[in-house]
Amino acid sequence: MSILQKVMCGYTTPVSKFKNNPNAALLEAQGDAIAVSSNNRVQFYVVPAELFEEMTAYCEFAQRGRADLQSIPAHFTAEGVDMDKITTGMAIKIKNGPTNDYDECL
Repeated sequence: MSILQKVMCGYTTPVSKFKNNPNAALLEAQGDAIAVSSNNRVQFYVVPAELFEEMTAYCEFAQRGRADLQSIPAHFTAEGVDMDKITTGMAIKIKNGPTNDYDECL
């Protein structure tokens, strides 16, 4: 078992604190996603409704084949991530069809 875990967002909180006041956690994250952990392991992610709607719109545009990032009405960012590399990798995978393997585009 690995002792490191990749966290896919900038904010984390223990599940006990999140249960006590979920609205306070969302306000403190200022619209960003929150990783909620238990026993030092991320159990789930929480996103505000507005961010979830942006993510859904992004996925819908990508599924329709309109994956040009300039045309997608989303405002979320991935600081320090090369989006051109990720989208190129995704396009190649879509073109080549499913491989039944999980791998990251990063």
